[in-house]
Amino acid sequence: MNTLPYQQAFDRIRAEFVEMPGMRLTPEQVERLSGVQRVVCKSVLDDLVRAGFLRILANGSYARSSDAYSVYARVEQGIESPSA
Repeated sequence: MNTLPYQQAFDRIRAEFVEMPGMRLTPEQVERLSGVQRVVCKSVLDDLVRAGFLRILANGSYARSSDAYSVYARVEQGIESPSA
């Protein structure tokens, strides 16, 4: 999918996660924050996960893969406490 609206949505959603390290958002929150239609938003999130940029956490929210592993995955795995 290389249409202009998709590319703009892709760039915008990716930029939000780059600009705010540690951010975890549900698909609905990403949709509201970015102002992108649900179908396009889901497609972008799926592509960002496939590209390894985002990761889906156990609660269904999305986080940058590097952020997810560095904090959230360690908490989920019991390696680190949530307050650390």
